[in-house]
Amino acid sequence: MRSPTALALTGFSLIAVTYGMARFSWGLMLPAISADIPLSPQQAGMLSACSFVAYCLTILTAAALADRYGTRLTALLASLSAATGLLLLAGASSPLLLAAGLFVAGLSAGLASPALAAAVSDRIPAASQPRTNTLINAGTSAGIILTVVILSVLPGGWRAACLLFALLSLACVPLVMRVLTAEAVAHAASVCHWHQRLYRRSMRRLMGIALISGLVSAAWWSFGSALLRQHVGVDVETARLLWLIAGGAGIVGAVTGPVAARIGLNGVYRLSLCGMALPLLVLAFSRGESIGLLIAVACCGAGYVTLSGVLLVWGARATDEDPATGVGILFFMLAVGQVAGSLLFGQLYASLGASSALTLFAVSALLLLFIAPTQNRGESGQ
Repeated sequence: MRSPTALALTGFSLIAVTYGMARFSWGLMLPAISADIPLSPQQAGMLSACSFVAYCLTILTAAALADRYGTRLTALLASLSAATGLLLLAGASSPLLLAAGLFVAGLSAGLASPALAAAVSDRIPAASQPRTNTLINAGTSAGIILTVVILSVLPGGWRAACLLFALLSLACVPLVMRVLTAEAVAHAASVCHWHQRLYRRSMRRLMGIALISGLVSAAWWSFGSALLRQHVGVDVETARLLWLIAGGAGIVGAVTGPVAARIGLNGVYRLSLCGMALPLLVLAFSRGESIGLLIAVACCGAGYVTLSGVLLVWGARATDEDPATGVGILFFMLAVGQVAGSLLFGQLYASLGASSALTLFAVSALLLLFIAPTQNRGESGQ
């Protein structure tokens, strides 16, 4: 079963467990984990950074791994590292063990994206690749939705949820073995020369955009649930509902390709930036439940997933001779920004308060509106 549809569904499932569960579930579970294992805002930021650091270490090497050993092995390692990290989290009893679990789980997302980008490049016609890539990328939202549902209904709290997440990660193994290929794929330009692509003007600008986007996104994905509980003042069930709305809204990232065909990727890029920035301002000055808060978290989830989809498409186009490397470079910079953002937001939250920290991060996102990427291959009218 190696049809384009099977590849899209397998990729969607793998992204759901590696991003939605192994990576972004931490932000939702943070208040419950802090109740069992006390953590300061600075410690929470450092723990969040562990996952992003692991992602940085694998996102670039994964492209070379997929080229040399095939996409199947790389995706298989993604499933297994997600399961292993989540099992470590389930049994953690100290900040150090939490860090170990988050680090191992964080490896999975860095392995998954380049492997899937390479598989799409090799097996999907060029005209259909943006649609397939953005559909796969929307798996993040499906994983977040399942995370909220599982945490809400499963007895045993966050530890039992991590165990179930690990099982779901292992459930991707048969799909990966059946759908992805084991053969190594030789590209026209070797991945070992990926650094040469950094000198392209289009890549340099895209790397800067990805870096700042990652920094801004860390405010919500690392601290969103804690901000809703501690700063906005909502109860635990409302916080979970809002997280569910954010994840569900991210499904709109699946239509990035069709929307971009109408208004251009630059137009989608600017809309997604607003979707990330304005909700942070709403969170900064919200107190208690409100319709505005509900709309804000929906825009936050939709904005991030859509923007990451745009970066995925741009990265693949910027290095069309080796799409996995282009995707890897931009997702690496996104992760570097998230490492910095987690650490920085934790410090600002502790020293200046939530309102000031959120406002500064929102302004950073809005400044990106004035930085348009240089035109990539195949784009026009943007």
